[in-house]
Amino acid sequence: MLQGSYSYPLVIASLFIATIASYTTLDLVGRIATLGKTTYRSYWLIGGAIAMGLGVWSMHFVGMLSFSLPIPLGYDPAITFYSLLIAAFVSYFALNLVTRRDLSFRRLMFSGVIMGLGIASMHYTGMAAMRMEPEIEYTMTILIASVIIAIVASIAALWLANALRGTQPGRLWLRRLGAALLMGLAITGMHYTGMAAAKFPTDSICRAASDISASWLAVSVSGATLSILAITVILSVLDARLESRTNRFVERLQHQATHDALTGLPNRTFLVDRMQAAIASSSTGGKRFAVYFIDLDGFKSINDSFGHNSGDAVLKDLAQRLRSVVRKHDTVARFGGDEFILLVEDIPDIGAAAQIAEKVLASFWNDFELPGVRMPISPSIGISIYPHDGDNVDDLLSRADAAMYEVKSSGRNNYRFYERSMNAATLRKITIQQSLVSAMKDGQFFLHYQPKFTCADRTILGAEALLRWQHPELGMVSPVEFIPIAERSGQIIRVGQWVIEEVCQQLNAWRAKELQIVRIAINLSQIQLRSPSLVEDILGVTERYGIVPAMLMFEITESVAMENAEETRKTIDKLKEAGFNLAIDDFGTGYSSLSHLQEFGVHQMKIDRAFVQSLVAGDKKGRSIVSAIIGLAHTLDMEVVAEGVETHAQLEMLRELGCDQTQGFLLAKPMLGADFIQLLNAPPGNHADDIGGRAVNPTSASMM
Repeated sequence: MLQGSYSYPLVIASLFIATIASYTTLDLVGRIATLGKTTYRSYWLIGGAIAMGLGVWSMHFVGMLSFSLPIPLGYDPAITFYSLLIAAFVSYFALNLVTRRDLSFRRLMFSGVIMGLGIASMHYTGMAAMRMEPEIEYTMTILIASVIIAIVASIAALWLANALRGTQPGRLWLRRLGAALLMGLAITGMHYTGMAAAKFPTDSICRAASDISASWLAVSVSGATLSILAITVILSVLDARLESRTNRFVERLQHQATHDALTGLPNRTFLVDRMQAAIASSSTGGKRFAVYFIDLDGFKSINDSFGHNSGDAVLKDLAQRLRSVVRKHDTVARFGGDEFILLVEDIPDIGAAAQIAEKVLASFWNDFELPGVRMPISPSIGISIYPHDGDNVDDLLSRADAAMYEVKSSGRNNYRFYERSMNAATLRKITIQQSLVSAMKDGQFFLHYQPKFTCADRTILGAEALLRWQHPELGMVSPVEFIPIAERSGQIIRVGQWVIEEVCQQLNAWRAKELQIVRIAINLSQIQLRSPSLVEDILGVTERYGIVPAMLMFEITESVAMENAEETRKTIDKLKEAGFNLAIDDFGTGYSSLSHLQEFGVHQMKIDRAFVQSLVAGDKKGRSIVSAIIGLAHTLDMEVVAEGVETHAQLEMLRELGCDQTQGFLLAKPMLGADFIQLLNAPPGNHADDIGGRAVNPTSASMM
């Protein structure tokens, strides 16, 4: 038999490659295990199998190159490549198995046997690549021992890889390095045991012999393999870090989308999800939970008096107080503005829900710290119970809100459970609020136009657009009722935009029919007036319908104008610069100063109907007040419009006092657009010098 020898540097190199390949494998297992069932995971499995297979094969090939005989040796390229494919296939099998969710003992043993046989197959295929003649003889006991070593090593490797994949970061790399060294020793042990089983007859020749230097080939294969393994580890680490950063970024975005930026509490979106989950769990377990709708009493005055920074500080403090009241698994959410919701699950009875409400009230006992002052703040709390008060999110929230309104109307600073016999007015408010959106979509809103006449000859100079609502269930809903609800819910912006859009569309339609048109007045609410995009939004509508700004007049009540006079003046200036006309409505009900009225520079002042009603025979005081208002308006170059004129005597006195225009049931009630345009375009009488107008018979007009 030929006696072989080993190059110990190459033996050590083979062990080093086996260790590095094992470390790379353990790192890949940890990376792939986090990817789940995705296409991306498949890419990593294929790439990882190639890198791992190349590492195992390279260790085997360098180990083969470390062996020499007293005859020239070489290796058949095709058979050697087949051994590499076997290593890659076995590596894919191992990675796919060990990165699954679970690895039972039975599956571990079966897989270890398959993998061990595969590695042994790779080894002896590589030996066959020498193409020895006569063929290599093997000592069967040693060969079987090498296969057993391969199987045991495979089982150990699979177990270690599966055990380390869920290890927390820290010294994970050190544990992987230790495991990789053990796996490397096992793999090289199997290889050299298999080599020891080989016997070469004295007359053996190697048909694959070549003149290529074994040392040079070993260095080339080792260098290429180590480079690929190093790149694989680096890519794995970088990809893991990128995914970690991406996950943190996504988590941060998700947190921002589901939590309030000011208080850090869950927002409405998060709350709805939690309530739906609570309904699902409570319905199957026969449990109940409570929803607490909390609204701060008089919070607006804090913002107005101390500024929004102080109001924000109160909300943050309150968030902490409410968190301390409930259990960790209960939900405290900011619903909007100064409204908070508590979701308390697994309530045994109504008494327990009442105890929590008492704790909430107690959390308000200590005054809130404001700059230079301590201020008491009280809550109004409405409570609904699942499933007694509703079996869905909307019903539970709306009924807790209804109960809260009952507290507001009965003195505040208290709590109340929802009752089916609760004040019908409260439930009506909720219905109105919920129906506002559908009112715009379903054509329930429509406009009435109330003409404005000259006092002198009763010519129509314009009209005021008045919003009306025909509710399918409630019937006609008064603006006095639904406008405040729209303002409180924040829907007044959309409602106001609808009115402007409708007026411009109507003017455009009348103009297309070559009908005479006049200036239309539209009321602006306080919230609309504070909108930073008000002027841009209005101009967008007028440009879309080709309406010149002079055809619109915007009316602002005196009380709204004076609430924040400086901001009002800025908005009025923008509207005037855009070409719109402005009017102060309900003059005499607020506390206007002459300086502010002068700064505003509006075009029209409307006398409140209360003063017009005082114009009766013999009432010198009422006449004097109206006369003073008219004189003041004319001094400031404003037109004067008297509202609520209902008698000929009132109209005559206003004419004598020099009032410019009048509105009221005496000359015309509010009417539909079709009736108004018919009235305006009836056979002409006298014409006004302004935008346009027509004189009418006051008796016939008042009947409309």
